[in-house]
Amino acid sequence: MESPVNTFHRPRLCQLLTIASRILLSGWVGGAVLFVITSVAEQSHPGFDSFIRDQLATIRFPLYYQFCWLTLGTSLLCTAAALLLQARPRNSRLTLSAILSCIALLIAVIDYLWIYKPLQSLISPPGQTRTPAFTTLHEQSKLANETHLAIALISALILCSCPNTITGKPPAENP
Repeated sequence: MESPVNTFHRPRLCQLLTIASRILLSGWVGGAVLFVITSVAEQSHPGFDSFIRDQLATIRFPLYYQFCWLTLGTSLLCTAAALLLQARPRNSRLTLSAILSCIALLIAVIDYLWIYKPLQSLISPPGQTRTPAFTTLHEQSKLANETHLAIALISALILCSCPNTITGKPPAENP
């Protein structure tokens, strides 16, 4: 039998974990969009030659992936913990958000290991001529990033529409 204290704190903890996950997912999507905007501006800036552009890519992209794994991974852990703490029946939107976050994270890891790392080796040392392999990998990376960001955005939207774990009302209806 559960203690009254545990029964009281479980919904609150579930709510805090869900809030943290909402913030982390939104932070990842917003941060990634900002990263892309600044990267495109840098790559199209006439004052930067290919040497500088390659250096910027090798400096910034590892941080992009680290931020992805930190925010998306922590969000997934928070959502999974909230699911485990939830009383039955489990919230299907919370479950769907966790599944989508897991898929987005998996795509990001695959992109890093099998697309970005080989792509990075093609621009190291900086300033090399772009090969057909570079173009192919770059297109694959763009597709992988667009896909995992779209999935993360959908996950965030679903998570933000989840009912409050304490009141059972959607976030917009809570006082």
